[in-house]
Amino acid sequence: MTDLRDRAPIRAADIKELNERLVLGMVFHAPRASQSEVATTSGLKAPTVFRIFGELERAGLIAPVASPPLAADRKGRRPTWYSTVPGAYRIVGLDFRAGAASVVVEDFSAAVLYAEERLIPPDSDADAAYAVVAQLAADALERAPGGPLLGIGVGAPGVVDLARGKVLEYKRIPGLSGFSLADKLSERFGATVRMGNNATVAAVAAYRYGSTGNKPPQARVNDADSIFALLVRSGVGGAFVRAGLPYQNGGKTAIEIGHMTMDPHGPECACGGAGCLESYLAEDVLIATVAAARPCIDFDELDTLLVSEDGATLTALRPAVEKASIALLNVRHLLDPGEFMIISRSEALSNFIAREAQCYLSERPGPDGCASSVRGYRWDAVLAGRAACDMVFDGFFS
Repeated sequence: MTDLRDRAPIRAADIKELNERLVLGMVFHAPRASQSEVATTSGLKAPTVFRIFGELERAGLIAPVASPPLAADRKGRRPTWYSTVPGAYRIVGLDFRAGAASVVVEDFSAAVLYAEERLIPPDSDADAAYAVVAQLAADALERAPGGPLLGIGVGAPGVVDLARGKVLEYKRIPGLSGFSLADKLSERFGATVRMGNNATVAAVAAYRYGSTGNKPPQARVNDADSIFALLVRSGVGGAFVRAGLPYQNGGKTAIEIGHMTMDPHGPECACGGAGCLESYLAEDVLIATVAAARPCIDFDELDTLLVSEDGATLTALRPAVEKASIALLNVRHLLDPGEFMIISRSEALSNFIAREAQCYLSERPGPDGCASSVRGYRWDAVLAGRAACDMVFDGFFS
C-alpha cells in the first residue's frame, strides 16, 4: 500500500478545477440545469455553485436558456436555467478497421455537425491507413466549422493499449501492431486523443443510444445493468459494458472473443492461430461459406439473402452461428451479462445470429433457471462516431 505521506498534497487549484468540471458536466448531461438544482444534486455549497456558474458563463461555456413551465402552485423567484454553449468546442469521433473509416464531428451539446465514411484501399499498411484516417478527420473539421477542438476519440481495431494510445495487435493492417496512433493524431491536431477498440465503441453506442441515436448525451436506452456485445465485421470482437463503463484489464482492452479457440484443428485465422471464432464468423468467411452453397459475391448480396430468409443461406450459416452461440455460453459462465448484443453491418445478420443464439442459450439456462436475452443491432457509423466522441466527453468531465 502506498504511504499517504509520499503523495503530493492536493492543491486548492486542483479542487477548484474538479468542482468546475463537476458542475459543467452536470449542465452538459442535463437538457437544462439551474444553480439551485446543481447545488442540491452535487452537494457543493450554494455560493460555490453560483461562483462556478458565473465563471463558466463568462468563459462562454454555458448560457441561459428558456425556462421549463412551472407548476401552478410554484411560489418564489423563477430560477435561471442553463445549458452548454454548442459552439464552445468541437469533438471528433473516429472509427476504423481494415477497409474503411468513419468520422463524426459533434459540438459541445453533443449534436452531430458532420459525418462521413471513407474507404481504406485494400492492402494498405499502417502508414497508408493512418493517412486516410487523419485526412478524413481534417476534412471533417474543415466542413464543420466551429469552436476549438476539445479532443479526438478513436475506435481502433484489435487489442488497444488505452494508456499509450497504441494498437498492440491487429494483423489485418500490416504494421498497425505497435503503431503510435494517438501520438500521431495528437501531434497533427494539437488535441487530446482517447482510444478504445471498436468493439467497445460499438458496445457503448448500442448501450447508450440503441439503434436510433436520437438520444441526449449519456441517455441510457438499455434496461440491463450489464451487456456483452459481439461485433461481427472484417474481424470479430467483443466488449463487456457494466453500468455504462467498458471493462478493461491493466489499461488494455480485453475479451478478445474473436480469438477464442473453438476448434484447435479448425481453419487458419488471420492471427496465426487455428479454429478461432473469427475464422468462422468474419464477414469474408461468411460470404465464402454461403457462396459454397449458392451464388453470393459480397456482403450486400449476403444481406439481401438474409433479408429474404433464403433457406440455403440460413442452412449454410448455422454451423458458424452455432460456434458463436457456444462462445456466448462460455462468456455467460464467466461474466453473466444481463444481455447479449449482436452487432454487424447487416440488421438481418445480427437478428439471425441473435435468434439462433437465443434458442441455444434458452436450452441451457443458468443456475438461476433464467436464459440470457440476446438482441441484434445494425452497426451504424454515426452511432460509433458518437460513442467515440463520448470517450472525449467522459474524460473531460471526469
